[in-house]
Amino acid sequence: MAKPTQIPPKVVATDFLRATLNALTIPAVEALLAQLPTTDVNTYHYDNDNPEKGWVEGNFHWMPVGRDRGNAGRIRLAGKPIYPLAERLVNGMEALIELKRLRELKQNSTASVPNSPREAVARYFGLPTLDQIPKSTAKVDGKPIRAYALELSRQLLLKLDFDKKRREFAVSIRDHGMGQTGAKMHKSLLSLGSSDKGDKPYLIGVFGQGGSSTYMASKCSWIVTRRAPDILAPGETDEVGWSVVRHIIPKGRRDPYFAYLTAHPDGRVPTFPAAAADALDFKNGSQFCHVGYDFGPFASAITRTMFQALNHVLYNPVLPFYTNIAGTTAPVSGNGYRLSDRKIKEPEILDKPFESRPIEIE
Repeated sequence: MAKPTQIPPKVVATDFLRATLNALTIPAVEALLAQLPTTDVNTYHYDNDNPEKGWVEGNFHWMPVGRDRGNAGRIRLAGKPIYPLAERLVNGMEALIELKRLRELKQNSTASVPNSPREAVARYFGLPTLDQIPKSTAKVDGKPIRAYALELSRQLLLKLDFDKKRREFAVSIRDHGMGQTGAKMHKSLLSLGSSDKGDKPYLIGVFGQGGSSTYMASKCSWIVTRRAPDILAPGETDEVGWSVVRHIIPKGRRDPYFAYLTAHPDGRVPTFPAAAADALDFKNGSQFCHVGYDFGPFASAITRTMFQALNHVLYNPVLPFYTNIAGTTAPVSGNGYRLSDRKIKEPEILDKPFESRPIEIE
């Protein structure tokens, strides 16, 4: 049985992790990969029945996302490129909720299960639906609810960067939620169509699919994750899981697929010790960065329209989040919140009556 491939001793974990968290262009990601011994994509062809076939001891390899060589069609299911980014943000909201739930269970293993995401948000964060906040005079943790919600939004950040020289976008989504261990990253964040949410009515998604469509619009993506140390299960290691996802087009084959960098035939990813994350204040949660993101024909206007698009797609999200779009920062709480916050001089316009008319049949 192959041993997990280790990061070469010459690679300083903290420096490599810092470079990863700042890799916003294709050359920057390629520079990271160049430091690692990696088997060529045309040399190792993943075989689900025998993943060790062709495995080169001591090397990293490219393995299909979800360990499915036919994953390209499923990953390309999304429509507009903004939709999978919204899915990533929803995943981040779930990670924040689940962190609270796991901490609750640690204190009281018999605590009742919230019946919905909104019930969970009300219990764990003290928030009503976001469209009610503008008119609320309530306080949470001694703070006006709007100020509290703004502070909370910084637990989930979407950042859009634009490289003028290469004319490329990079989209990063960072949550400060539960995170994942490196040992389980391939079974969760890098899985496809599998989920452990079926018995958790307080979470939103269930099919384990939507966020993966971000790979479709990206030239490559990197992922860094760390499980919150206080919720580690017995036997789990406090570590940082890391990987890169890219589109593979094998020579002489007709089955292109999306693959991630793996350290073991069973799918486990490369890891770094927790000390590397501590040095960079990466305490817990996950960060996805989609490099070379293709926004399609509207790319030239995306820095002006992305804020509005996110408010539209996530009309009334369960939790607010924060955005940094090419240097312009603002919280996003959905169009429901924005409409509720408007001071309309003539509210009756929104309630215009229409006389009933008989149905005419020819």
